[in-house]
Amino acid sequence: MVVVSWSAGLAAALLVAFAFTLVDTRPAVAQGGIVCQYGPASYRRCCAQSYAKKPGLGANARANDIDACMGKGGKSSRKKS
Repeated sequence: MVVVSWSAGLAAALLVAFAFTLVDTRPAVAQGGIVCQYGPASYRRCCAQSYAKKPGLGANARANDIDACMGKGGKSSRKKS
C-alpha cells in the first residue's frame, strides 16, 4: 500500500488544477464574447456579429470581416487596379 502525505496530495491537486487553467477549451463563440468586450460600441457589435455568423474564421479573415462591418473596407472590399 502506498501512503502519500496530505501535503504531497495537495501539491499534486494544485498542479493539476493549474494545468487545466492553461488549456482554453472554449469554442470560438465564447472566445469572441471575451474579445468583443473591449473597444467602441460599433466594434463590439461587429465583433459579436462576426463570431456569431462565422465562427470558423481565422485571425486575418476575422479582422477583415470586422473591418468590413465597421465600414473600413478590409481586404475583401479593396478595389483591384
